[in-house]
Amino acid sequence: MSTLNLIPKNKYRFLLSKDLPKGSFEEDTGELIRYFVLILIYLLGIIALTNIQSLLIKIPLSISMGIVLTSLTFFLHDLMHGSYLKSKRITYLVGLSIGILNFFPPFFWQRLHNFHHSRTGNIDDPDRMYLLDEKPKNLFEIFQYKMRISSEAYNPILSLIFISTGFFWYFGSTLFYGLIARSLGIKIPKKYQRIQELFKWKDKLFVIGELVLILSFQLFLFNLVAQGNFLDYFFISLLPVLIAHFILMLHIHTNHFLSPFTGDIDDPLVNAISLKYNKVFDKLFLNFSHHVEHHLFPAMSPRHYPKVRKLLLNHYPNRFQLIPIVDSVRLLFNTPRIYADNTHLVTLDGKKVFNCLLPKE
Repeated sequence: MSTLNLIPKNKYRFLLSKDLPKGSFEEDTGELIRYFVLILIYLLGIIALTNIQSLLIKIPLSISMGIVLTSLTFFLHDLMHGSYLKSKRITYLVGLSIGILNFFPPFFWQRLHNFHHSRTGNIDDPDRMYLLDEKPKNLFEIFQYKMRISSEAYNPILSLIFISTGFFWYFGSTLFYGLIARSLGIKIPKKYQRIQELFKWKDKLFVIGELVLILSFQLFLFNLVAQGNFLDYFFISLLPVLIAHFILMLHIHTNHFLSPFTGDIDDPLVNAISLKYNKVFDKLFLNFSHHVEHHLFPAMSPRHYPKVRKLLLNHYPNRFQLIPIVDSVRLLFNTPRIYADNTHLVTLDGKKVFNCLLPKE
């Protein structure tokens, strides 16, 4: 790690906090209005879809519900960080009301995501990509790898489309290795070894309860709302979920997958990037593009992230990595997803090596 000039995130926090307005770290209960409005719109969309027969109306309406669900998913992300409410019980119940819509078990995700924040840039971060000694070896693993956004993707369009299912691969893997694999005597990959410590037996039972509740609600939508009609169920639930997961996973790919490992020194200006795109989308997606800002102040309401961005541009103009989303996706398509070492990405055959994205200084 000697080649990287790393600064612990607490040093950034100390400097930036002095210039942030008072109230920047208070709970933002006003954002609950957004939650109620979006939930109402989503439920009205479900009702409308069950009473509309024309596909010309069903398709754009379902896509619109997917955008609404995306906004709710980003709201869920910030909610579970404590940005809006300090009451853990109310926070969980609000989160669960979104989780049953988008297949997110909130308790499980919160534990896992908080661990990601504590281990960002390290080899036991559950959100990282492949290490060289973990590179895909059998046909199934290679197929799965080549469906990712990378220079080795089978097809760029297909890899973009299939990131909608990436959420299920991610949750499925973490659930299996974090909760089940050890009891079956199965070898656990490095990035999943530490997450087992996060869940005791009662926690595992709670997660199972969340999954049962989510599946029960989806069965309710299929059997009673869509009346067993798979096409109607697809429009009222699956298509909005796939759209929300597509937008979420596209952001997740850009957050860290181009960045180097930083080991035990968590430097968000090195191991993460922020995105630049239209302000309308920032409003709609609750400033989720401000990812470096989020890693510096995860419990802060996202409405304050633009203030943090201005400070980062002032204090660290050459260090803060702010990239247009189109450019970040282009970089993803021109690099592999396997780490040769902390600062280089390598192709599956080991013949091409690329530099990770690094600050200018």
